[in-house]
Amino acid sequence: MDVVIDGVRYAPVTNRTSNIGIAISTHNRHDVLVSAMNQHLKHLPVGAQVVVIDDGSSKPVIVPDGVKLIRQDESLGIVAAKNRSLEVLMNAGCEHLFLWDDDAWPITDGWERPYVESAEPHLAYQFKDFATGQKLNDIAVLYCDDKHVAYTGQRGVMLYYHRSAIEKVGGFDPVYGRGMYEHSDLALRIHNAGLTTWAFADVKGSEKLIHSLDEHQAVERSVPRTDREQQVRNNVRIHNERREAGYTGYADYRQQRNVVITTLLTSQPDPQRGSRLVASPELLSKWASSVTGADSVVLVDELESAPAGATLFRVPDVQMNVYFRRWLHIWQHLREHPEYHFVWCTDGTDVEMLREPWNEMEPGKIYVGSEPKTYADPWASTHHPERIYQEFVEQNRNELMLNAGLLGGARADVMAIAHGIIRLFYRIESNRFWKKEQEAAAIGDMLAFGIVSYHHRDRLITGPLVNTVFKSNGAGREFAWWQHK
Repeated sequence: MDVVIDGVRYAPVTNRTSNIGIAISTHNRHDVLVSAMNQHLKHLPVGAQVVVIDDGSSKPVIVPDGVKLIRQDESLGIVAAKNRSLEVLMNAGCEHLFLWDDDAWPITDGWERPYVESAEPHLAYQFKDFATGQKLNDIAVLYCDDKHVAYTGQRGVMLYYHRSAIEKVGGFDPVYGRGMYEHSDLALRIHNAGLTTWAFADVKGSEKLIHSLDEHQAVERSVPRTDREQQVRNNVRIHNERREAGYTGYADYRQQRNVVITTLLTSQPDPQRGSRLVASPELLSKWASSVTGADSVVLVDELESAPAGATLFRVPDVQMNVYFRRWLHIWQHLREHPEYHFVWCTDGTDVEMLREPWNEMEPGKIYVGSEPKTYADPWASTHHPERIYQEFVEQNRNELMLNAGLLGGARADVMAIAHGIIRLFYRIESNRFWKKEQEAAAIGDMLAFGIVSYHHRDRLITGPLVNTVFKSNGAGREFAWWQHK
């Protein structure tokens, strides 16, 4: 049954499946947005989710009931607004994503069907010239059949994506700053990844489905001309070089967050202490209160209450050396949280952040803790009897001993170190099962951390920038990001 009130079609709440998502980005064009919203609601697909992204308008926008409003307190530009659109719709589980400028809207029921029913996972509303008759001469038709029209370029009035395309190549690349060429770049990445027949295409007859004020020269541009020209100069080289190279790189559309992760695994004995730690938030209170500029995450198997400022994530209780086990849980947690940008994994009971590292960290660098001694220290060979550790000690006697209590870097790099430690652990345990390794086992992960980290020695940063002198009561506090014991 269709229910129409004042010309607007409504669907029961239980039928709103969010299969179709509509996101409208706006900035300081309140009257234009009101006109657009009236038309969108008049021709709203049944069950569609509608969201408005207010990109820092000086006066916050108001939206009708049933429309989700996301406001960015300051204007971040087109790239950020469109990525926020993707993030909201993807998180809502939408399959068909329609990203609209606020100066365009549908003009007939069923406008979405040709896009949804097309085999192309990316299409965009196009116009070759202004409707007033003025020629633009910036794009040409490459192909036309009874369903699609392909062009040499793309306009960003209304962009359609199937979620599979976004899952494959991501969203709008922040390399384009506040905008210009960002949507063309995404279209090319989708095409170069082999997902679309043409890079820039629209459905046939879209002019009967969609009205664009820009096409009719009936609206002021939301970005001043001087700003647009500057952004074009900044971005055209990047865009054209990628176009010629067939670039397919992934660009994360999610808001990135920094995070500091520690573990408190108390269900199994600590092999270095010979006993279990107490599941108490007090053990982590100093660590949690020191962390600034990032989320504080604690992976726990028994602890019930978080220290102030931190968030607990429950992990399963497994029979495994707790020092290796922490890397397994850390890697799995990072796998589940692609929104993390820079990551630090630290001990929690004896580590404190002294100053924020985030603005000084460089992508591609891996930051590790260290001690004022080398692997020639008898402790290393005495407590790590396995063959691979003994060989590492012998070959690296004069190398600085790295400390596994501090690891930082971009999410992918931290995951690589964590996964390397896990692989090494299971390789040694497999050899032990096959009687290729002695029964005695290392007490912890220190040498495994050193082996894996030194595989990346050309990217390692350690020393007084990373941590105070180990077991020195904080020598070097004025320089270091972290105090460790």
